[in-house]
Order: sequence, then C-alpha cells, then structure tokens
Amino acid sequence: MTQELLNYYDNSPLGVAIYRRKSERQFEFYYYNKAGRKMDGAMDVAYKGKMIDELYPNVNEMGLVDALEEVYQTGVSQVVPLKGYKMSKSDILYRTNRVQKLKDEYVVSVYSDESDTFSYIRQIEKDNKNLNNALDFISHHLRGNLSTSLGILELFRATEVSLEEKNFLMDVVKKNLENIDSKIHHLVDVLYKEVKHDEKLLKKYSSETQDFKDIKV
Repeated sequence: MTQELLNYYDNSPLGVAIYRRKSERQFEFYYYNKAGRKMDGAMDVAYKGKMIDELYPNVNEMGLVDALEEVYQTGVSQVVPLKGYKMSKSDILYRTNRVQKLKDEYVVSVYSDESDTFSYIRQIEKDNKNLNNALDFISHHLRGNLSTSLGILELFRATEVSLEEKNFLMDVVKKNLENIDSKIHHLVDVLYKEVKHDEKLLKKYSSETQDFKDIKV
C-alpha cells in the first residue's frame, strides 16, 4: 500500500476505510479517511487498531463483514447494496459499500451516503400507496355508476316504462357515463403523473448507483 494511494483516499469525497484482517471475520481499522469519518459522525474517534465491531456493534446486520471476508478469500470485488446501519433509535446511516482487496491482509471499502437514495425509495413507496388508494376509490365509484346504468338497461328490457320515466332514467344513465368518463380521465392523469415522477426518481437513483459502482479503488 503506497503513500500515493493513501493521499488519493485522503482527498476523496467518498468514505474510505481500510481494514486489516486479523482472523476469520475479524477486521480492524487501519485507515479511515476524513470524508468517511465526517459522513459517519466519527471525526473525533480514535479508530486505528480498533476492531470494526468495536466501533460499530451492529455492523454485522448490514452484511459488510461478510463481504469483507468473502472479498479477502476470493479477491473478487463486491458491492454491498444499500443498507441501513442503526446508530441510535433516531439515527440511521444508509450506505452502499464497494469492497476490494488490496495486497496482503488489507481490504478497502469505499462507500457513499445514500440517505437521499433511501428517501427516493421511500417516496416511491409512498406514491405507490397513494396511487393504490386512488385506484381503489375510483374503482369503487366506477363500479357503482356501471351497476346503476346496467340495472336501468335491464329494467328497460324487462319492464314497460312510461316516456317520462324513460327520460328520467336515461338522464341518470347519461350522468353516470359522464362520471365514468371524468373518472377515467382523472385516473389516466394520476397514473401519468405518478409514472413520470417515479421515472425521474429511479433515473436519478440508477445514475448515482451506476456512478458509484464504476469507481475504481
């Protein structure tokens, strides 16, 4: 590991942590750049020589230790997808880690703060829930209008009605059809807006994720 490489990591806007493998699934901090410590709220932490689970007791929950061990054993780089690390009840770190083996017993993890990405995903989930509620509401009213109109048509076929009654019932059918038409247009508009909104979020998320995956460490 060269000083030039460490200098490069020092100036990286991404979080960088280099771990030394002590034994199976046991890794200690060897290097932890400023961007990473700031990102993780660990600026004043004395990290060097500390075991990873000593500083971050819940680290096994996000799969990072498994990835470190596998990359160490195989030499094949891995991306640990978006995971949340619970610092406290109200503070959760969202990270995507790219893990790569260096020489000897060293493994490096380069990561980014994915809080915005997690917010995008939550927003999409919220939009989908709202959309489902809108679909249920509109579907209920569409079925009501259709059932009423079909009932009137069946009445015409089965029973003789006066001209006055016929005109009244035809007005009801006309109004129901207008309501159906209006609700269909509203539904199409809602669907179009939701799809476009989610496409923008997914495009931004995919772009950011791909940029991160392409990083060379």
